Amino acid sequence: MTLPEKVRLLDVHIGGERRGELLQQSQLLFKYLEDDSAQAEVGLLMPSTRLLYQSSSLFPVMDQNLPEGYLFQRIREAFPKQPLTAMHLLALIGENGIGRLGFHQPGVDRPQAIRPLSRAELLHTAFGPEVFESLVQAYLSTGIGIAGVQPKILVPDRATVPVPNLIVKTGADSFPGLAANEFLCLSAARRAGIETADFDLSDDGRLLLVDRFDLDEKGMRLGFEDVASLMGLCVRDTLSDRKYQGSYEAIAEALKMIGLSARDMSRFFEQVALSVMVRNGDGHLKNFGVLYRSARDARLAPLYDVVTTAIYRYTRYDGGPELEDRTLALRLFRKSHSKAYPLPDELLHFGRAVCGVEHAGVALQRIAQAMSEVLKHARKDERIPRQTLEEMRGVWENGLAYGLV
Repeated sequence: MTLPEKVRLLDVHIGGERRGELLQQSQLLFKYLEDDSAQAEVGLLMPSTRLLYQSSSLFPVMDQNLPEGYLFQRIREAFPKQPLTAMHLLALIGENGIGRLGFHQPGVDRPQAIRPLSRAELLHTAFGPEVFESLVQAYLSTGIGIAGVQPKILVPDRATVPVPNLIVKTGADSFPGLAANEFLCLSAARRAGIETADFDLSDDGRLLLVDRFDLDEKGMRLGFEDVASLMGLCVRDTLSDRKYQGSYEAIAEALKMIGLSARDMSRFFEQVALSVMVRNGDGHLKNFGVLYRSARDARLAPLYDVVTTAIYRYTRYDGGPELEDRTLALRLFRKSHSKAYPLPDELLHFGRAVCGVEHAGVALQRIAQAMSEVLKHARKDERIPRQTLEEMRGVWENGLAYGLV
């Protein structure tokens, strides 16, 4: 795919239909094509009751899918001498972003469809660096489609679905066993009755396949916004830590503001509780979100992107000392000054006082039981690296204690 030096205009599609235009002038302008309050909105904070929106930076609902980390590096390598503005990146996302928004340069042909890869084919392929590299080369040209630092790519496995419907994830050498790690965390969530997208681990344990959760049973796209977008934040800037600023209490307040039900608030508590109990230190503002057909039917999105980060070490800067991940991504309460993992009583108070969950202790017991069962079954699963399993078992022992309250 080629890109012009400057991208000044993009057609904006909602659910595959052209509904608006995004213009780069002295500011960014988005305008709906029709004055129709009944038409689908581009985002919950940008209802179609108003025709024109302007901003000095990209609108958060569009910013949320801009590539970070691995995929951005790959794009940078493909266009080494060219400025890559937000407009360029949206043009590269095309129709494939999570949620129902699509972006097209007027007069430019859409990328040709590429052969779908079946789930079975992906699961049974022996993984090597060249395998994931070939996936990236084959499918990146059809549209970036997905944000996040972890190496991952969107791949179609059904020709009948108009957008790639499988998220394929792997891990860098610095995070060994990452795909198996997330597989175990998602397995614990599912056993605990927490909604997740369908997922599976490849035969060699190196690739995690996750179904897109923003498609309904007919393959139609739903609106999706992460919490950063709902808070009106643009967090794509790689020099910014905005997605790590705030608290889970503030997320709960944002979800209540858009009218999520008591059942959804209970589900949110369970997502936070699982994140605490498996020691996921990367549950930031972009890792919680909502799905909707309209503003009136918004609901909490399934759990996604959950990993036991506490088994990995990291450095704050090149050449710095190695550190262990021993904190949450966000504070639990607004007034807290610490991101330390909460004590069981603090987590119960969060569930009852912030999320309105009357029997919060029952949820913790259910999650702890699920974690214990997953560890037991994982001993017999040859796809799980033994070192990863033993390290996670040691970390999860702390989380299992929450089920004793």
